Amino acid sequence: MNNNEPDQQTETSDNGFVRNTLRTLRSGENPVHLFAAVTGFVVASGVSLTSGVSLTSEVPVAWASLGYFIFGLPLMCLVIYLLARAYPVRAWRWTLSMMLGQVFSSIFFGAGYMLPVAMIYVTVLSVPQFYVGTLGAKAGMRRRAANDSGN
Repeated sequence: MNNNEPDQQTETSDNGFVRNTLRTLRSGENPVHLFAAVTGFVVASGVSLTSGVSLTSEVPVAWASLGYFIFGLPLMCLVIYLLARAYPVRAWRWTLSMMLGQVFSSIFFGAGYMLPVAMIYVTVLSVPQFYVGTLGAKAGMRRRAANDSGN
């Protein structure tokens, strides 16, 4: 097992929760979560700024522009695939982190009053990312199985 992945043993006691949380913090996964969230934020913000949506629209969010669907969504899917392939255990977490980055981008550009709508809409828009993440995780698991059987 890779040192960057926590074991999948779950403990129900409070001590077990604290122990698992500390193990996860030491495991090195936080940079991956941060990278996914920052990618979502940067892509959504970049699309908002470059398309002028944040300046000219009543709804200052990235998904109000065509550029989000042409450039932003495929770029985020590529990043999710690569992250899920590199860290295939519970790969849904990378998409969730990226999704939250997009929500924070909409809040940052002044649509904080739309938080519930933004969360629902970004969840729907993240379905392709969840699917691509699943494909990446399967590819990563196959690669690991091939490496383990080759040793």
